[in-house]
Amino acid sequence: MSSSPLRAGLLALAALAACRGGSGAPDAGPAPAPGADAAAPAPSVAPAAAASAAAASAAALDAGAAVDAAAAPDASAAAPDAAAPDAAADGAVAAAAPDAGCKLRRGPLALSLRGPALLWAPDDAARADFRVIFNRDGVAQHVTPAFGALLGPLSPRQGSSPDAGAGSASPDAGTGSASPDAGAGSASPDAGTGSEEPARASWPACEVASGFVFCMDQGGTIRRTPLAGGAAPPLGAGRRGTSISAVSLPGGRTLLAFLSDRKTSEGAVTQAFAVLDDGPAVPLSAEGSGATFVALSPWKGGALAMYIDARSALTPVHARTLGLTAEGKLELGPDAVLFVGDAGESRMGGALARGADGPAYVLLPAAKDISAFGMAAIRIDDAPRDDMPAVWSLYPNGLSPAPIAATRGVTPIHVARVRPTAREPGARHALEIGQLDGEGRFQARCLAVEGKSFKHVAIEADRDGSLWLAYTTSAGTFVEQRAVGP
Repeated sequence: MSSSPLRAGLLALAALAACRGGSGAPDAGPAPAPGADAAAPAPSVAPAAAASAAAASAAALDAGAAVDAAAAPDASAAAPDAAAPDAAADGAVAAAAPDAGCKLRRGPLALSLRGPALLWAPDDAARADFRVIFNRDGVAQHVTPAFGALLGPLSPRQGSSPDAGAGSASPDAGTGSASPDAGAGSASPDAGTGSEEPARASWPACEVASGFVFCMDQGGTIRRTPLAGGAAPPLGAGRRGTSISAVSLPGGRTLLAFLSDRKTSEGAVTQAFAVLDDGPAVPLSAEGSGATFVALSPWKGGALAMYIDARSALTPVHARTLGLTAEGKLELGPDAVLFVGDAGESRMGGALARGADGPAYVLLPAAKDISAFGMAAIRIDDAPRDDMPAVWSLYPNGLSPAPIAATRGVTPIHVARVRPTAREPGARHALEIGQLDGEGRFQARCLAVEGKSFKHVAIEADRDGSLWLAYTTSAGTFVEQRAVGP
């Protein structure tokens, strides 16, 4: 990769002048048609390759044209020849080298379901091996990735991870055909789909909090089901296919946030709502303000809520705290307009990131101005306030949708984001891994994989500091584990 100042400067100027339009990814709109499978909005493509060989799984990422995970010495995708990382500079286009510090340990493993995936550790304290939970029309389906032997030392901090080889599944691993009502203890091993087309999961991904799993069915009904199994009464009627978020509160209580359509004097509007345990829905967003995305994070003994109102002319990003009164009722803090971005689209999403201690960050892939697009990081220290400054990390070009996810409750904060690899329209997309510093600046670590498009991404950190990734492309859903170096 060239690192000359002249080349970096020319590329940065070219990126700023580039058209920020989308790169041709199919619309991943939130509301599937009635009676249709609410899984992925992408059209069906060639089936994923057998997961018994890591090279075949990697090839399936792009239906025959993706990065071969076994080809690069460190099993990472080759980085584009772009400007060197400069996350400290406001407006810099960050590019990660393939060997910048997140080497593949296991995977990528193609799963037998395609769609948004939740990464979940049965033992939250241990946070060792993660399971994958899919939404099957409002019912959680648990699968355990059937990786081969773990390569490298137990902890990436104990030494450098060796080159990753085949993340092949054990020969007798199942096909992920867990019963739709499988409880937390009955997950089936998932060695991928072999030569079969992966079944489609429903949108959005399920959420887990305080021993319950929350899933939305294709009609928009959200249910809270005990992980051990049992009754699943409906909690609310959400807008079909849109985001839900759930967190644990002190005393084993749960808080759910979702979007729902409401009729007003000005017509139908989508609002954000919160539900404490199985209580009534309480509006999070003000009536008439609208909301197109919502997320929660545990925060100072309560929760922090963020919602986006993507409009045709501007994109306000709101945040507020939520807590419990002395009587145990839900209490909402003031609604703050953290940030107002450029024109957005209804499918615009974001992420809430939080370390073990210290501030939280709202992460928003958005237009910075008419010629630049990137990730805005808005820091929240004590309580959300209006007009907070944003730290930008620019992409080579615009992208919609632009999936993003971040770790919560661990330090450092790691981010998985999808961005174009180059400024040219139609450029391939890359799943980039990086971390935030104390000011919210993005430090690129590596390009995990490239593909034509990505629909969803999830990231979690285990107790040893390695990262688990789940991502959905038009070819299927994949899971892998990566070691994060110094």
